[in-house]
Amino acid sequence: MEEICSECDFDESAALPGEVAAALPPLAKAVAASIRSIPDDMVRHRPAPDIWSPVEYLGHLRESMAFHRWLIERALAEDNPLIPTVDPDESVTQAGYRSVDTDELIGQFDRRIRRLCTLLTTLDDKLIHRTLKLDGRQIPAALVARSAWHECHHHHVDIRRLRDL
Repeated sequence: MEEICSECDFDESAALPGEVAAALPPLAKAVAASIRSIPDDMVRHRPAPDIWSPVEYLGHLRESMAFHRWLIERALAEDNPLIPTVDPDESVTQAGYRSVDTDELIGQFDRRIRRLCTLLTTLDDKLIHRTLKLDGRQIPAALVARSAWHECHHHHVDIRRLRDL
């Protein structure tokens, strides 16, 4: 069951994948604009050891959009596939995003958003109910789509918070 996020107030529990596909590109542009508004030394700075830098949030979003697309593709190709848990902190640390060119990362994020949105526009009423199993829960493709939107919204809030410190 979906709930309103207590940290970012996100609630699009009734949104269909087509609505998510329409919402993601402008949100991705806003994320890119927020990243570009942060000086280079600050965009790579972690305010605390357990808080990502703005560019690490961007890198995570880049990964996350590809992961969400992959999840939906798996749900469409297989009956209720079992998906292993991923540790985002480990993934971000191993990727070394603080040393990656910001514009390159923004371009990759944008391309992954577009690929995800292309997939989302193909989901009809039957396909949105295809499921996968993640963390012991059966999750429909429509929820995976909304989760991608929530990730972008939530981490855009994080990026703006860090920018305004």
